[in-house]
Amino acid sequence: MFLSRYKFLFRLSAIRQALVLLSLFSVISILAGGATYWLVQREMLRAVDIRLNERMDIAVAALAAGDGLPEPEDGESARLVTDMNRLGFWTDPELGEETRYLQRQTQHGVILLGENTERQEELRDILATGMQISLLASLFAAGLASVWMALRAQKRLNIITDGLADIARGQLDQRIVVEGNDDLSLVAGRINSTTARLEQAMTDMRVQSSNIAHDLRTPMARLRAEIETSLTKLVEKGRAVTEDDLGEALDQIDQITGTFEALLRLSRIESGAGRSNFRSVSLDDLIDRLRETFAPVVEEAGHRLVVEKVAPAPVHGDPDLLVQLLANLLQNALRYGPVGQTITLRCHQTLLSVSDEGPGIPFAEHERVLQPLYQLKADRQGEGLGLGLSLVQAIAELHEAELSLSDGPNGQGLTVTIRFPAQATL
Repeated sequence: MFLSRYKFLFRLSAIRQALVLLSLFSVISILAGGATYWLVQREMLRAVDIRLNERMDIAVAALAAGDGLPEPEDGESARLVTDMNRLGFWTDPELGEETRYLQRQTQHGVILLGENTERQEELRDILATGMQISLLASLFAAGLASVWMALRAQKRLNIITDGLADIARGQLDQRIVVEGNDDLSLVAGRINSTTARLEQAMTDMRVQSSNIAHDLRTPMARLRAEIETSLTKLVEKGRAVTEDDLGEALDQIDQITGTFEALLRLSRIESGAGRSNFRSVSLDDLIDRLRETFAPVVEEAGHRLVVEKVAPAPVHGDPDLLVQLLANLLQNALRYGPVGQTITLRCHQTLLSVSDEGPGIPFAEHERVLQPLYQLKADRQGEGLGLGLSLVQAIAELHEAELSLSDGPNGQGLTVTIRFPAQATL
């Protein structure tokens, strides 16, 4: 009945570990106590044997000199046995059974010396009793300490498991608080970090879903209107569908497809799939490639591209993704900047920045524009999908780089800065 009532305790890992350690401590204590008792007993008997041998040497010398056996002291006996038949049965009634004997054959007979070991036996009994009491007291104290430590550890584990249960029920704002500075507190901190990232991911997912619905509503409505208009012309008016009608419908489909492709590309980057192509990349060569590709495009659009390089340093990353990062920033500058503006691409060691002279972004919107499909209200009618800066942010995080937004030169336009770790190993 008792075991069944408290059977659940044995399912707790902390209790089981405490019992295992207590059992191990008990076995070691018993073995150590037994070894100590045996060593003490051996030393006591060895001391008695030394004294008996010393007395025997004195007795032999005395008989050789024609003297009798020396008088034994209290607790000792000395006999010279000439009748060999009585030797095996001889005992000293004065010393009792707790006596240790030593015999030696001489020409005068067999010298038989004895020493009472009752005192040694008492000391051994006292030692055994003390060791037993010490062992029981140690086991009791160790048991209490083990149970206390196990219950304390189990309490902290229960805090973690209860917190995980709340998180599993969808309470992503739940945080686990475990006092101390040990492995359990470290686990709780890792769980809190993971939960915070999960909460942020769920929030971003809801925001992205809302933005996707918002951004796809207009092209879907336009596509439906185009199809309905073409169908009406074909059915009611008998007018054939023209190339322009199909072209406008295809444009809307392309816009929808482009949105989903950009979202899939963003998802692949955020999953860390691009790390397989990481290698040492020269920012000097990378910027030269961008200049050769975009300089004609920028000039054709009526703008000017300025490239400034100061001791470009190599970084560890995917060169194609880094090209895409800078290309997105240059495309944003072209899309939102005024005609005749100067777009500046700077590189200082592992720091890259792109500045334009466009309308800029209010400081309060700096974090929001990094969210997928988020666009400033003034830009909602533009051709952008609101994914350019999101892709830049995802690529920067993949390379463990810091991205920041600030005003452009002279407080006009926008400057996007990315600071890469030099030769970072991911």
